Amino acid sequence: MEHVQISRLLQNLLITVILVTTMIFASTWLIPVSWAFLFACLLYPVCMFIERKGLNRTLTSMLVTLLFCVIMFFIMYFLIMQALLIIQTNDNVLHKIKEGIESVILHIQSKTGLEFYHPHSLKESLSTIFQNGMSVISTQLSSVGTNVLTIALTPVFLFFILNLRGLVKAFYIKNYKGNDLESIQTFITKSLTSMKNYLWGTMILTAVTAVMTYIILMLFGVKSAIFFSVFLAILNIIPYLGNLIAYIAILSFVWVTKESVSILIYITICLYFSNMIQENILRPKLVGDKMEINAFLVLSAVMLGAIIWGVSGMVLFVPFLGIAKALVESNPEWNKYALLFASADHTKKIPFAKLKEKIGAKKSNGSTPDV
Repeated sequence: MEHVQISRLLQNLLITVILVTTMIFASTWLIPVSWAFLFACLLYPVCMFIERKGLNRTLTSMLVTLLFCVIMFFIMYFLIMQALLIIQTNDNVLHKIKEGIESVILHIQSKTGLEFYHPHSLKESLSTIFQNGMSVISTQLSSVGTNVLTIALTPVFLFFILNLRGLVKAFYIKNYKGNDLESIQTFITKSLTSMKNYLWGTMILTAVTAVMTYIILMLFGVKSAIFFSVFLAILNIIPYLGNLIAYIAILSFVWVTKESVSILIYITICLYFSNMIQENILRPKLVGDKMEINAFLVLSAVMLGAIIWGVSGMVLFVPFLGIAKALVESNPEWNKYALLFASADHTKKIPFAKLKEKIGAKKSNGSTPDV
């Protein structure tokens, strides 16, 4: 018995190693396919609506893919042009950053009595940081070709997935019967429903985040408020880490462009409360309830995705986690592991659900429940 368990453990470990290795070496193909699948789940209701109007599937897929390309082009064009405009109109940002760092360090030295900084040493430090930054930029530029290939291939795969989506259903209906067919149908239904709900919830949350951030930045007269609100909303797609990166960028820009420290503090407070509303009220209602996956697994998926696929992995591995949860729940042998995916809120709801069932059963029997 022990020998069989060790054999199964080694087999599962080997499968995991092969899967991760394949994801790394086949990333050039897998990343655009995964993005296309994600967008296909989002655009599937649009395709169904157009097809019900009488247009055939091929023309519908072409039309929806073209619409998707136009929307993505205008979003990318807007972000790039706004970023270039910010750079052109704020060419003294580096000088302001230097002055700000010097003033903060000198203030700390005056309060603590410690002398660990001399004004001329900052130039050498900035030079070193600049050299390191250039090496990072050169590394990123080496992957531009891969990113361009991903952007170019995603609409192509999106069209094929939308146009040929019926083949998957025809395949498993023809080749599987009985319990196997039921398990496959359960898995596909749960995974697609989870993906669709998660994506639409994320889209609504992204729009609300953009509006709230724009209002806050406009109230304090921050330049390029539209750009930073869209920037924050897009990064908000990455759970937990996206908001942190966006807030650092926004507050850094406010710090070097605004003379008043009080404005920076007020904006920080407003963004903090805005983030509290989004994470504690909106995200659980719009996204969290759709996935029912605990935060530890979500954060682990984000970090693992960053290691394997970079930025694309940080976004894609969260819905992949939902697919993994659907796979575990639809397989009778793996169903016992589904509890590991559950969030704390979900586990707290179990006793209450049982209580409601008990009350309903007693009502159906005509008796008064004892609570």
